[in-house]
Amino acid sequence: MTPSILIVEDEPEVRSLVEYTLAKEKYKVQTAENGKQALDLLDHMTPDVITLDLMLPDLHGLEICKKLRSDPRFQSVSVLMLTALDSLDDIVRGFETGADDYLVKPFQLPELVARVKALLRRRHVGRSERMVASAGGTMVDMAHHRTTMNGAVLDALTYKEMELLFVLLRRSPKVVRRTYLLQRLWGRQDSRALDVHILHLRQKLGAKGGEQILTVPGQGYKFVPMLFSEESNVITPPAAPSTAGHAAPPATQVHAG
Repeated sequence: MTPSILIVEDEPEVRSLVEYTLAKEKYKVQTAENGKQALDLLDHMTPDVITLDLMLPDLHGLEICKKLRSDPRFQSVSVLMLTALDSLDDIVRGFETGADDYLVKPFQLPELVARVKALLRRRHVGRSERMVASAGGTMVDMAHHRTTMNGAVLDALTYKEMELLFVLLRRSPKVVRRTYLLQRLWGRQDSRALDVHILHLRQKLGAKGGEQILTVPGQGYKFVPMLFSEESNVITPPAAPSTAGHAAPPATQVHAG
């Protein structure tokens, strides 16, 4: 099936250029020039990828992203924010809201294509592999967009945070290298994106749950299940696990233009 992409962009020249570029890649492309038009289109379609400008004339792109992430129909839709807002705070806010990737204007068209292909590739990988991963009392079911910890459902996680936790759980208690996580989840080496998602994932798992994600200096991260005591706040790791972890080598890096 031909992947479908919705371009939400108010600048006519940028919108036309992005549409032409992605149509050349044989994608099915639709466009919207403002937030209302985008939401109207989404009533009748579920694209694989949405490229989303933030500074729209009616609705802010972050508000649109929040609406998407609160609707189960769009939990697995990849959102690529295309915007001139380039401060670290803006980038962090974009990822916090649920963006899968963030590309700052002006950008090079080959990089845009590479980012879109990476998002589509990860969707394909996600469909083809086992969709449930668990370690200790934590479980992620990617097929149903559901995360639980000790039986309690965690609704606050974004789709990207679920993907990150999913990878850590599948390899638990082994180390997952930073380079592998960056390539697997973002398709490039962008340390800020990974750092932000690790921080938020730890926070959303709570004081006890977050401590299960351990940083291995110079290597990456690992998820070590803890034994929780209901009578106290003490957390105890199980018998010392192996810390040796091997991950696939990263593909060629894609740098911002």
